[in-house]
Amino acid sequence: MPPVVVDASLIFRLVVPNAAQPAVRSRVDGWMQSGSTPAAPTLWLYEMTSALVKAVHLGGLTEIEARRGLHLTHSFPIDLILPDARLSEAAFDWGRRLGRANAYDAYYVALAQALGCELWTADRRLANAVQQPWVRCES
Repeated sequence: MPPVVVDASLIFRLVVPNAAQPAVRSRVDGWMQSGSTPAAPTLWLYEMTSALVKAVHLGGLTEIEARRGLHLTHSFPIDLILPDARLSEAAFDWGRRLGRANAYDAYYVALAQALGCELWTADRRLANAVQQPWVRCES
C-alpha cells in the first residue's frame, strides 16, 4: 500500500484530548490495518512540539496533557522524510502557487505529490487552497 502523508494539524488532534480525536484515531487505525504507513517531512516533529507548547501557553492544554501528547507524538509510527533538493524545489513551487509567505505547508503538499499518495490535514484552508483530489481534510 502507498503511504499517506499526514500534517501536524491532523495528528495534533490525535494526541491531545478533543472532540475530533475518535474520528482521527479511527482513520489512522484504518490506514494501519490496510498497510499504509503515515509519512511526513521531518518538520512534522518540530511543528508537533511547537503546537503543544503553544496550546499550553494559550491555556488550551495543561502541561501534563501536552507532555502526554509529546510522548504520543514520539511513539506515533511515522516515516519522517528528510527533504532533498528536489523536494525543496517542489515545496518552493507549491509555496509560490499557494501565495504563502512560508513553505511549511508546501512541504507536506510536495511530499504527497512526490510519493503519489494522499495528504491528510485538519487545515481546511490548506485543503481548499491546494484544490487537488489527493488532498483530504478531516475537520
